[in-house]
Amino acid sequence: MLDRHLSPAVRRPVAALIAILASCAGLGAAAPTALPTPAMSTASVGDCGTLTFSGSAFGYLDNGTLSAGFCVGLRSVRRINVAYDKAKGGSTNIRLGYQQTDSSGVGIKRPVYASALTATPGNTAFKTFSLSLPQGCYHGVMLNTATRYQYVTKVWGEC
Repeated sequence: MLDRHLSPAVRRPVAALIAILASCAGLGAAAPTALPTPAMSTASVGDCGTLTFSGSAFGYLDNGTLSAGFCVGLRSVRRINVAYDKAKGGSTNIRLGYQQTDSSGVGIKRPVYASALTATPGNTAFKTFSLSLPQGCYHGVMLNTATRYQYVTKVWGEC
């Protein structure tokens, strides 16, 4: 737990670093890909309409699964679908989004978040981002608005 006496300007970067380190160590954000893929989020993040589904990325948390699906058209990313399947625990206020990264998963641009919503156990929180981004590496992100911890999926794309 971060020291509550630190200013928010210091806590946020430290929390982001902890989330990155946890995902690298497989402790919180991203775990081995051998875990089963949840059927509910796969269907929703893979919905690309007339665009081409290019792939998905997952992050496994103790209380659910964060997933992102990437849809492309005309050599650019045109849609990113982000879902959080909350399996257990209490209701949580979150913001879903995406972030451009380097090949190791470190953000090279600021995350883009949708407005806050409430994730409840047994349900899926879902957001679609329609955009035109260059090919590159991206991951889905989820921000817990109470703790300010950010969770990420594995990296998708070619850097």
